[in-house]
Amino acid sequence: MTDRRKIKLVQALTGAVVLTILMQGMTLLGMPQYTWMLFLPLLMFFALGADFKNIPAMLIGYAVGELWCVVNSLVTAGFTAVFGAGNMVMSNIVPTIVVIFLILTVHENLFEGKVFSNIPCIFMGMATSFFTLFMQQPIGYFHLFGFWCYGTVLAVCLVAGGMAVCSAIFGKERAMAAMMPLPQDGSDNH
Repeated sequence: MTDRRKIKLVQALTGAVVLTILMQGMTLLGMPQYTWMLFLPLLMFFALGADFKNIPAMLIGYAVGELWCVVNSLVTAGFTAVFGAGNMVMSNIVPTIVVIFLILTVHENLFEGKVFSNIPCIFMGMATSFFTLFMQQPIGYFHLFGFWCYGTVLAVCLVAGGMAVCSAIFGKERAMAAMMPLPQDGSDNH
């Protein structure tokens, strides 16, 4: 077994233990049914390259997405008031097109490269907000943002915990080398 595989196995075991223990916080808070929410920021963190520098944009983007959900609700209500609930095109489709256009225009154009331009997290905040509205969940935007923050803490603990354990066992340089991504061809030259 290669050094890389050994280190990755230790990192995986450490991550499994760390995540499982930290996810119990949702049960302690009396909200175990929302444990699934903790996986969304984990997913986003790793999709964005597991870079700690992305965390402020992840948090801000998520909160901005929640605000866009409110804007979407207001725009939809306005269109519905004018065109009637029976007109699906004008009370549902057109307002959604308008809001998505505004999100992309504001965040991909006006705020491009800024902390407010994390489109995936903006849409994640908007999507989970829609979920709580449409499914009539007994939680609100502050709960969702808290869950998002807690999931982000889990991501940090997963990476930092795995690196700490692997560094203690294998040495920091070997652990760092093993954690570096492989070339795109998938070859394991380590």
